[in-house]
Amino acid sequence: MILEPGQVAVVTGAASGIGRALAHAFARRGLTVVAVDVEEGPLNAIVAELHGLGVPAQGQRVDVRDPEAVTALAEAVVTAYGRVDVVCNNAGVVTPRVLSWEVSAADARWTLEVNLLGVLNGIRAFVPYLVAAGRGHVVNTASVAGLTPVPGGSTIAYTASKYAVVGASETLALELAHLAPEVGVTVLCPGPVPSRILEAGRNRPAEAGASSVGVGALPAVALGMTQVPAEQVAELVCAAIEARRALVVTAADVAELARARVRRLLAELDG
Repeated sequence: MILEPGQVAVVTGAASGIGRALAHAFARRGLTVVAVDVEEGPLNAIVAELHGLGVPAQGQRVDVRDPEAVTALAEAVVTAYGRVDVVCNNAGVVTPRVLSWEVSAADARWTLEVNLLGVLNGIRAFVPYLVAAGRGHVVNTASVAGLTPVPGGSTIAYTASKYAVVGASETLALELAHLAPEVGVTVLCPGPVPSRILEAGRNRPAEAGASSVGVGALPAVALGMTQVPAEQVAELVCAAIEARRALVVTAADVAELARARVRRLLAELDG
């Protein structure tokens, strides 16, 4: 599909990082943007920025963990605008990096609820409208950690959630290829992007429980991958939507990490 004025894009996790950049990229192309986040102040700020670009925009404070809230969001968008064209299930969190066996149940639950169930809730709420219209595109944000484990780069729960998002996206694409072939699916697997995701704890709800503090808590490490600005990532996503690409990675070294894992798998399968 070609991104153009008159279309409506919904972006979760829109108040910062990749989500904010996606909202701006869609607005520059004339799309109406529905920015979704749990952090009210920055959400209001991004909406003001989009209004400054002279395009329609609104902010919705929604916790993507809540399936009923996401369903209500989809209904509200279609009621207000009569359509939805692009859905970016982008909201995500990380928790303190500790050894796999020291990740608390609370951290594992919160990570999976936001990173995986948030995507599934978005699919459940919005895809029926795309199928009914026979057009549109879904973008699910995973990570390089959804293509290969990244030593020193994430926790076991984060990696599991992002692998699951890749698998969910591939499954959705297979289904839509039969039922609504004009609806596209892209999974975004970025490497390092300057953002506030490492400060995700600022939005951690009280009911999520205490974060992990293990005796094996690990220091931050340099991952050695190319940092790509969020604005560049957003442009890659827009190009992927228009080209109907199934996968977006953000740098050659991210792709090589994934290739190395595939080579290891093939060696095991052929062995």
